[in-house]
Amino acid sequence: MAAIEFSELRKVYPGGSVAVENLDLEIADGEFLVLVGPSGSGKTTVLRLAAGLERPSSGSVLIGGEVVNDIPPTDRNIAMVFQSYALYPHMSVYDNMAFGLKLHRVRKSEIASRVQAAAKMLGLDDLLKRKPSQLSGGQRQRVAMGRAIVREPDAFLMDEPLSNLDAKLRVEMRAYLATLHHRLRTTTLYVTHDQTEAMTMGERVAVMRDGRLQQVDRPQVLYERPANLFVAGFIGSPAMNLIHTRLVAADGALAVELGGKTLRLPRNLLEQRRKLGDYADAEVILGVRPEDIEDAALAPSANGSTLEVRVLLAEAMGAEVIAHFPLGERSAAGAESLAAAQDVEAPTLEGAGGETVLTARLNPRTGAQSGQSLRVAVDLERLHFFDPDTEEAVW
Repeated sequence: MAAIEFSELRKVYPGGSVAVENLDLEIADGEFLVLVGPSGSGKTTVLRLAAGLERPSSGSVLIGGEVVNDIPPTDRNIAMVFQSYALYPHMSVYDNMAFGLKLHRVRKSEIASRVQAAAKMLGLDDLLKRKPSQLSGGQRQRVAMGRAIVREPDAFLMDEPLSNLDAKLRVEMRAYLATLHHRLRTTTLYVTHDQTEAMTMGERVAVMRDGRLQQVDRPQVLYERPANLFVAGFIGSPAMNLIHTRLVAADGALAVELGGKTLRLPRNLLEQRRKLGDYADAEVILGVRPEDIEDAALAPSANGSTLEVRVLLAEAMGAEVIAHFPLGERSAAGAESLAAAQDVEAPTLEGAGGETVLTARLNPRTGAQSGQSLRVAVDLERLHFFDPDTEEAVW
């Protein structure tokens, strides 16, 4: 196994298109790091640079402490797992898994030993004689994993390997890959556009946008302390509500204007975010996660933090109810411009008069129904704040 490091990495394609800009990132020996971002963020280019399928315009790629910029892919001792499985249709499962070892002239007895061990680990023992056309999508992906495992590489590079699977199978394979990594502890760089995959699988997650690294940290830190507006809007499902509003000084403290009310910010929040004092009587972008809004009837301790709203749409999901409701005032920035700043889709729901529409994730015992009034409680200690000019989080 070996660490992978990108140092001041830059990739510019002919015509001047910048795919990766000044990337500094290290995947520790044995770590499972997920690189996530929207289409065009540069994440797949980073993977291809690590694999040697692309050459950097400047900067360095290091594997095991050695600069590999000029080393061909076949000599980097890494294994790739692709979105398309890339299995040979005319070969059996055994031959697909053994193919790379045969190319490297590994002894037949050693090949058999490695393939049998990997097949047992992946639950493919009874499928070794089958052709890919006789396998399900999940089985094919396990064969692709087995082909990578038998090589005993220093690192795995995985390019959206689960994107062709149906939703149920993706969930199963996410758990399978995470368990497999705990057994093998092989350095893994995993690329995906799916933030749910990133959050559930990565020991650390690196978020990219327009070729630049936005933030890298443990999944829970990204969720609780997003560095900027983009990370805040990209991490979390449903996405964080973002509202252009004001902080106001109130009796020696601070309050935020929300839904026609002025909500006093709790002392704990102000102690955590000491720079909020610099924004007294100034505009900020307020972030509220859907799960931090609850039916006030189920949150009796939420004194002073409740809003009266009319539910535009209530979606019963079984374990939760996703409710959408107009805030009662129009955002100064507008939902579309905020979404454009984050590279996420603008809300498809809009209240009468174009008010900002918030999303809440409610307890299934809520009485929320489409078209009816509801009193909701906002957890003021879990609010997020961003500078409207720099888009950086205010701490």
